[in-house]
Amino acid sequence: MSRIHRQRRLVVVCHAITLLLLALQLYVRTLPPTPTAIPEAGSAEAAWWGLWPVTYLPTWVMRAAAALIIGWIVAWWCQERWSWPKSRITNYELRITATSLRVIIVLLLLLAFYTFPIAHTRWGDAYLLSKAIAWPDPALRLTHSWQAPLDLFLHSQLWLGWHERLGWEDATPVYRLLSPLAGLFYLLAGLGVARDQAKASGWLTFGLLTSLGVLQLFFGYIENYSFAAAGILLYLWLGLRVITGQSPLWLAACMLALTNAFHPSTIVLAPSLLYCGWVCWQQAAQKENKTPWSTVFSSGAAIVLPMVIGGLAVIGLMEWGGHGLAVLLSTDRPGGGDGRPFVPLWAVTTRWEHYTMFSWLHLRDLLNQQLLVAPAVLPGLLLVGLAWLMEKRACRQPTTGSVAVVTSPASPAIVFLSIAALSYLLFIWVWNPDYGGQRDWDLFSLAAIPSALWLATTLPRRFADPRYLSAGTIPLLMLQWLQLAAWVYQNTLPWDWPS
Repeated sequence: MSRIHRQRRLVVVCHAITLLLLALQLYVRTLPPTPTAIPEAGSAEAAWWGLWPVTYLPTWVMRAAAALIIGWIVAWWCQERWSWPKSRITNYELRITATSLRVIIVLLLLLAFYTFPIAHTRWGDAYLLSKAIAWPDPALRLTHSWQAPLDLFLHSQLWLGWHERLGWEDATPVYRLLSPLAGLFYLLAGLGVARDQAKASGWLTFGLLTSLGVLQLFFGYIENYSFAAAGILLYLWLGLRVITGQSPLWLAACMLALTNAFHPSTIVLAPSLLYCGWVCWQQAAQKENKTPWSTVFSSGAAIVLPMVIGGLAVIGLMEWGGHGLAVLLSTDRPGGGDGRPFVPLWAVTTRWEHYTMFSWLHLRDLLNQQLLVAPAVLPGLLLVGLAWLMEKRACRQPTTGSVAVVTSPASPAIVFLSIAALSYLLFIWVWNPDYGGQRDWDLFSLAAIPSALWLATTLPRRFADPRYLSAGTIPLLMLQWLQLAAWVYQNTLPWDWPS
């Protein structure tokens, strides 16, 4: 099979994934509405909560979006079949890779962050944070927490300093100010990653990063994950630059240490930082003026010192606030209400546990979470694996009249991103969502960031012709943007806690 035929097959698979996901969205819209404010275990929203946001979209919007996606696919195959002029597509590809257009998108998104803030406190600890930070009794006011040391401290101090002057009754205005700021950092990091990518894939990287449901965290979202999301992307960008020799190792380590201070769950990225250190050691050891032992020491120090300093700074901050290590080991221990951080293996024993590790309900929650924040990412990664197997099979077969395929080994950048993505996916698999998968979507959504970058780096390697890459992935991005728009729109609608 020729390379062109293989690429066309990959385009077919991309379009099939897009149409399947679109069909699921349309199917969910036919389900009856949830009869209660909080969905019951057997309700439609509980079963399909990852796609439930599309039920809030007006019918004409959904029809127009479906027609646009399907029309794009049909038009592309028509021009491929009858060899219609391809200059328009080429010009379009050139336009979407322009830095100026990305900057315009960043500005529009930043405006949207402030214009369409979340209108309720339904998800996670939003209600608790909005009220406890502004509690009338200063002795009971929430100012420190080991769950998000620097994030909570930053928001609480801003409220304490400005609430009297601006008349803030609760902490909601603070989050509406700061979460878009975190979004700006996220978007700037996205611009940096896309700029460093090849022209054939930079638009895909930027498109994936700006279509993730993670962006909901920047729409005035009241929780502890906005700055953590920005920190993750900034760290991954710096890590990629470290591998290519454009940034020092200590800078990436400092960014990860700062991100850990905002939310300790991001410590799961530490294995990827160790890999960066190993790459730096390998690169430096090849230079004649350095010995392997000196490079081991320098790489180790560049990793250990920032992490130790960051950890000690967090401990000092918490001890100074009267919420030190003694509280960490007692009332503010990891694991939430029952102090059990992991999904139980065999039996549910507390009201904070909802299923066992190897149950269908656990898997369903994870699938819904991926459908909510990154519907195209995991299917895209499966497509990459399928394409890799096809290429390996082509290498083993004798070539007659076709070009032989040479599969190159994974680059350090791909290994780095795979370690980061798999570490985070393992974390969300074993970590127990105290409020259930739907309400705790935000903590688990952070895993989509390294996974999206992993896909954006590996998928272009499967397409020798950028035209086929855009043909397969643009419909996937369109569908993911549709899901993001539905998710943001749903959260602009008021929602009241049941009495």
